[in-house]
Amino acid sequence: MSAHAEGRFVGPRRPLRMLPAQDVERIHEASLDVLADVGVMFHSQRALDALEAHGATVDREATVARIPPATVTEALATLPAHFTLGGRTPEFDLPLDGEHVYLCSDGCATFVRDADGTVRPSVKQDVYDAARVVDGLPNLSATSALVSAQDAPEESRVLHELDACMRASRKHSIVVSIKDATEAKPLIRMAAAVAGGSAELKARPTFSVILCTVSPLHQERFGMELAFELAAAGIPLLLYPMPILGATSPVTPAGTAVVNNTEILAAITAVQLACPGARIVHAGGPTALFMRTGGYFANVPEALMLRAVQAQMARFYGLPAGLGWGGTKAKQPEAQSAYENTLGMVLEMAAGADFLFGAGLLDSAQQMSLEELVIADEVFGIVTRLVRGVTVDKETLAVDLIKKMGFRGDYLFDQHTRAHVRELWQARLGETGTYDGWKAAGSPRLEDKARAVAEGILASPPPAFPEELGREFTAIIAAAESGRF
Repeated sequence: MSAHAEGRFVGPRRPLRMLPAQDVERIHEASLDVLADVGVMFHSQRALDALEAHGATVDREATVARIPPATVTEALATLPAHFTLGGRTPEFDLPLDGEHVYLCSDGCATFVRDADGTVRPSVKQDVYDAARVVDGLPNLSATSALVSAQDAPEESRVLHELDACMRASRKHSIVVSIKDATEAKPLIRMAAAVAGGSAELKARPTFSVILCTVSPLHQERFGMELAFELAAAGIPLLLYPMPILGATSPVTPAGTAVVNNTEILAAITAVQLACPGARIVHAGGPTALFMRTGGYFANVPEALMLRAVQAQMARFYGLPAGLGWGGTKAKQPEAQSAYENTLGMVLEMAAGADFLFGAGLLDSAQQMSLEELVIADEVFGIVTRLVRGVTVDKETLAVDLIKKMGFRGDYLFDQHTRAHVRELWQARLGETGTYDGWKAAGSPRLEDKARAVAEGILASPPPAFPEELGREFTAIIAAAESGRF
């Protein structure tokens, strides 16, 4: 087990159940019904070929595949239950085994909120800075292009973003903005250079990719072609539906759960039939429409409940759950962002998420905030402690100690306290002192302290990055930009 993952260990999960087992079965059966009767649009001939070869009824003109339950069952049988997301360096490897929990940064916003509140378009340096902060925060486990490198050429932008993340952070990278299969080859080449070769990359994939489905009931061509290219190289896929209640799915949460699950099952089935054993994460971020304004809302109660339901569906299929998180509508770090994001984190982690994707953004994932990254890191420490629960054994019951102490309150100085005191959660960002001490310190706001933590990380020496690897990255990007891939 890696050094970082050891600190994210929570043990066997006892997750909160949003639905009884029979309702999970009903969502599964409803999804199979939709797959067989309505089908899913696949704008990929290779996906249609794989499905047709395994019993699906394919309408080539409409690009619709109607998938029978037996075909879905065949595909599900080839899924790996556990695998590891490799860090750039091995001490940040992340086993997805149901007994660890992780928090990842978000992506891919187009604006940055600076310390003075100014909002501006993002550039590659912002991708690098955010990844540096992620690297320096103990409770964040994976980085991503938190914002878009808008000063890089569009055709190679995703390569520049991975370049910035890898140079800035030793942690696993999640690629968000990849558009088509032509970008996969240079990305895989960069990751293989980090891992030490193609075989080593398959064993320890140093990046994973989010591939969104298109609600309702579409699998777009580039996403599927990308999935096949990446799966063959051993790259984990986070299949990511984002149905919107009342807009691209039924307004009822149960109906949206069926659309969400149908899209994931369709994608899993196509990928597994074409690439048996592909590493897949049951991911996604169902959201809601605010009917008065048409605004997109990620943290309303119905959306949060749907993600908790999705965690149950992931367990039903024996898959790791990587749930979309964050997405506060707040425009700055404040009470709204705190209560929206914290409620979501508590519910999703309690429901059994293996990791949450979504730290560091404001305004419905449009603005990057380094303060939000630091605050999320603090909250995740609290929530992880809650998820870990209470250990009950002879040592923790401490009956002999209670008998020894009797009516005396001297526990503070006992060896038992010294042995276990570091197991208690310790605040690093929140207030822990007196009112007078807070006033004497200048009455600091939480977001000011968070910004100071981020700036302290950025002022420290960056993680080592081999010069030879940097030159290889530069050459790969140049080759891609000149059309040599």
